[in-house]
Amino acid sequence: MGFGILFCGYLIGFNTVAYPGFTKIFSYLLMLLAMTKLGQYNRALKGAYYALIPTSIVGGLYFLLQVTSMFSVIPEAEEILLFRLIPLAAALFEAFFLFRLMRGLADLAKETEVPVLELAALRNRTLTLIYYGLYVLGQLDYSAEMTKFLVYYNVALLFVGFFIMFLNAKLLFGFYMWICLPEDVNMERKHSRIPFLDRLYEKMDAMEEKRLKRRQETDRAYREQQAEKKRRRKK
Repeated sequence: MGFGILFCGYLIGFNTVAYPGFTKIFSYLLMLLAMTKLGQYNRALKGAYYALIPTSIVGGLYFLLQVTSMFSVIPEAEEILLFRLIPLAAALFEAFFLFRLMRGLADLAKETEVPVLELAALRNRTLTLIYYGLYVLGQLDYSAEMTKFLVYYNVALLFVGFFIMFLNAKLLFGFYMWICLPEDVNMERKHSRIPFLDRLYEKMDAMEEKRLKRRQETDRAYREQQAEKKRRRKK
């Protein structure tokens, strides 16, 4: 299922500290694989797929840059410049990809009548754009007097980035749990060779049915409440 691969690919990209170029390229390729399937469901998701292609190319350049830096192939001055420009370009492309992705997820949630996921996608789109805007500001050249401030700024931004990534990962997992694509509707679960896993899956299915019933009851109560309000207004 596309959402599962997309979720795993996004999780791999969580690494923003130690050699991120090594993990980003695999993250982009996995998400690209997922988007080849998800991109057919609405225009925004198709746009996210197209946006991910140049993002993956820049991610590949970032990967090559980190490999060459281990062998001192590029002169130091050029290497320092490339280590500023390529991650910045990757961040801008990634921001545009996530912007299109969140828009597409919101449209998909609206189409499948899951308002909680729709609102979460729209919220995450705004927060993600704010984060990448702050990231770009932190990469600009400042005077020497600003050095101490930038240290605190980038540390705080690192924690903000992890928080935004957590929200996006939580959203993708929500789509994996709640949104069933047409070709997966009648798909039967394959039995595991490990009995414990089968029992675990049965418990998870039972919990899923209970959550689905509660959501249906909540939606029904909400529709009845809205209908009652309309009747009162007509009176």
